[in-house]
Amino acid sequence: MVVWKARAKRGRVLGLAVSLAVAALLAAFVPAVDWTHAIAGVDRGLLQTAESGRRTASTQTVALAPRVHRPTTGLGALPAGMVLGYFYDPGGTPSAVSMIKRYLPVLTGVIPFWYTIESNGSLSGSTDPAVLKLAEQHKLWTFALVENMAGQPVFGPLLNSPVARKRAIENMLTLVESNGYNGVNLDWEGIASTERHQFSTFVQQLAETFHRHGYYVTLSIPAETQNQPQNSWTGAYNYRALGRSADLLMIMAYDQHYAGGQPGPIASASWVKQVLDYTISVVKPSKVVLGIPGYGYDWSGNGPAAALTYSQAKSLASQYGKSGKSNHFVYMQNGQLHSVWFENTASLLANTNLVSGYELRGIALWRLGIEDPKIWDFLQ
Repeated sequence: MVVWKARAKRGRVLGLAVSLAVAALLAAFVPAVDWTHAIAGVDRGLLQTAESGRRTASTQTVALAPRVHRPTTGLGALPAGMVLGYFYDPGGTPSAVSMIKRYLPVLTGVIPFWYTIESNGSLSGSTDPAVLKLAEQHKLWTFALVENMAGQPVFGPLLNSPVARKRAIENMLTLVESNGYNGVNLDWEGIASTERHQFSTFVQQLAETFHRHGYYVTLSIPAETQNQPQNSWTGAYNYRALGRSADLLMIMAYDQHYAGGQPGPIASASWVKQVLDYTISVVKPSKVVLGIPGYGYDWSGNGPAAALTYSQAKSLASQYGKSGKSNHFVYMQNGQLHSVWFENTASLLANTNLVSGYELRGIALWRLGIEDPKIWDFLQ
């Protein structure tokens, strides 16, 4: 069992919220050779209902109390045993706050999935001040996730333009300062391997700016088991260089078997151990956060697998008389064999138990609300 230490208590006062033009948060998903296993991209099936509200939303401006700036004091200010949760809710509804409240006994931080970066460095998205206020009240760490699922068509022009890079850094700094975040989280997936140096340089420049202002830079990056600069999916992420600049690396140790590939575990413990063995060989363990999945896939012969929440997977298992504690089952539907793999408490604990042994900074769940709820009984 993993015993997580108490969260650090840092006071912050929320500030004026950035006025951002609301855009589709997960728009323009462009498949490429390896895009079938983009982590946030495959989650679209789980988010479609929620996304519909985002597409029709209007521009929003929210004013809060002036922020009192308290600079961070570096990596040492971050608590050990962090339990972070990626959070997605596009509508700013009361249910968003209600959901976060359920996790307060165990969470040390939340990473809202609200903002999109464009190729010219501009930002779009919508901030829910109620969620940030709740986080402030309970001294949760907050990192604003900035993404774009279009991949190379966005990141190629962005990373190769000094003007766009400067604009991106300024906009993200304004976003963090104005909303009282502790820092930013870049979930930039699908960067071409040829942009490896450009991405590392950008993160270095971003970190230098943020650190001067007392903010953290964190990255959500694909998992790999060895250095592969030419790999079309992971080649852009130089772990060693990124680990020198960023404060935390959230290693997305999932999609070992992805939606467009063959059926298999989402994150077997043996594979995750290989990922961590490589990671800590080039990055300080104190900078590493293990990303764990709460979802599953249903593979059949009809194209890419369908993403499933834990509850959906269990409901499907019950429907076809597949009981037991296993996180894998098969069933027949309309003459087609289906293979389902998902994450449950047993498989998640097999991975979280690795965190203490490797002396990592903590874990980050993708994403709150889709996981086996029993896992939280063990993360006290």
